[in-house]
Amino acid sequence: MQTPTGKPDRTLLVIVSVIAAVVVLALIVVFTRGAPAALDPSTPQGVVQSYSQAVIAGDRATAMDLLTATVREKCDRADPYPTTSQRVTLVSTTVTGHNAVVQVSISSNSGGGPFGGSEYQSEGRFTLVSEGGSWRIDSAPWEFTICYNQGGNE
Repeated sequence: MQTPTGKPDRTLLVIVSVIAAVVVLALIVVFTRGAPAALDPSTPQGVVQSYSQAVIAGDRATAMDLLTATVREKCDRADPYPTTSQRVTLVSTTVTGHNAVVQVSISSNSGGGPFGGSEYQSEGRFTLVSEGGSWRIDSAPWEFTICYNQGGNE
């Protein structure tokens, strides 16, 4: 009786190599996905994107610059909803003359826990006004409100 010579099975080696290559490719795709494409900041949806990013980052000064003059002048500071794990997705934009409405979908993740986090999703609406040729936010969904008077809540 002869003992095996210890040669590896070539079929098994090929299968393991293919699986390893797929795993490496998947990791590369996941870790090289960049931030969402920047929208044109002169458009209503671009202003909403910039404003949302500023609020999420805690950059109040940048967010304030994107509000209408009326809201800025009468701003009674409001602390926005904790936004560390929020995602905003553009749904639609409607422009009528000097006014615009940007509909978004807002996803919030509540974090960890023994069974993982839970996700809450809602629809939100930003209203914008053209001031001096630039779009400015007049009202924002409650998760992104930084002034109590945003949206006529004076």
